[in-house]
Amino acid sequence: MKLCDITLAYNDSSGGIRTYIDQKRRILTEQTEHTHVLVIPGEQDRVHEDGRLVTVEIESPLLPGQDAYRSFIRPRKIRDVLVDLRPDVIELGSYYLEAWAAISARNRLREKGLPCVLGGYFHTDVAEAYVAAPLRNVARDWLSDSEDSVWTKLGDRISEVAAAGIERYMAGVFEACDLAFAPSPAQAARLNEYGVDGVRVVPLGADLEGFHPDRGSAEARAEAGAEPDDLLLIYAGRLSHEKRVLTLVEALDALPEDRHARLCLIGHGPLRDELEEMARTRPALTLLPFQTDKAALARLLASADLYVTAGPHETFGLSIIEAQACGLPVVGVDAGALPERVPPDLGALGPVDDATAMAANIETVAADRAAIGQRARRHVEESFSWSGTVGALLEAYGAAPGRGAGEATRGA
Repeated sequence: MKLCDITLAYNDSSGGIRTYIDQKRRILTEQTEHTHVLVIPGEQDRVHEDGRLVTVEIESPLLPGQDAYRSFIRPRKIRDVLVDLRPDVIELGSYYLEAWAAISARNRLREKGLPCVLGGYFHTDVAEAYVAAPLRNVARDWLSDSEDSVWTKLGDRISEVAAAGIERYMAGVFEACDLAFAPSPAQAARLNEYGVDGVRVVPLGADLEGFHPDRGSAEARAEAGAEPDDLLLIYAGRLSHEKRVLTLVEALDALPEDRHARLCLIGHGPLRDELEEMARTRPALTLLPFQTDKAALARLLASADLYVTAGPHETFGLSIIEAQACGLPVVGVDAGALPERVPPDLGALGPVDDATAMAANIETVAADRAAIGQRARRHVEESFSWSGTVGALLEAYGAAPGRGAGEATRGA
């Protein structure tokens, strides 16, 4: 079988989606005879082949304000590439022009009598994370000097209307797919709210050997800015407003000085410059670049004491289970997928955008961090593996009605 992933979220700075695809390719190569094709935007049109792994880059411009993320703008080119590749399965990891090109390619292949299944994986709650939440924040910033709640309500209403439009659009994309996947029950329910039925929950996995408590070292701890007796807090992910990384810095500031807490932020994103400026006046704050080497990331995680995250829009929280696999308790927010990833015995969750509450939770969890970390490791060992993720996908695609050539497409 030839499987194809298409996404714009695959580059040197990508996080969870790239990890998902890289692990899928690894499992397919090591445990199956299947071929995998990856279609992504690139600086120029080119194809790279490595055995049963093929990567196709389609020339695309950088997104405004980005130095790594590109956006497809040539849907006909995407469609023609997919038709020429003749995949048995196409999976959408992003949902813009590439989605409609994939739908068209699937339909053309079926018209030729070639079986093709189109799946959509709900990696990101686009309507909330990239539309409603940013608009609410902008509106409240503009109206911060106003005491009139009517204006605040108007800003919230504009955000809701915009998000509703995106939800309808996303529903159209997923309904045109043959299969819809989500990484957790909460995100399956969120897709249901969009208007998409029949969503299959396929959790992501963790590299249990690579991410392990034994990977920690004094050298990695020092690299993260901590002495042996400090309390080292760590975060790995995009440095952006939707991830609420500034709340993490505020929580660090709210901890008592005698706690000797240190915060290490690992990643890349639009807030990087602002955070570097903040670090100049905060010796307890360390910034490290995005870690392309997973072994290096594992060493840093396993050398920390607590994993902290303040983003309310996680659809799964891959970085969280990687931290748990390294034996870390988690302090986060009670939103998105966090309640599923962090039950009460594995850390603590508090209100969104409440740095004082986060600081209090850090103090509480830190007191019992060794025992909580051991439970976190066992939890990931029992619940998450990449082999299980890929196996569930292959089973679903193998049984999909669209594997029969020429069958009608759902929603098309």
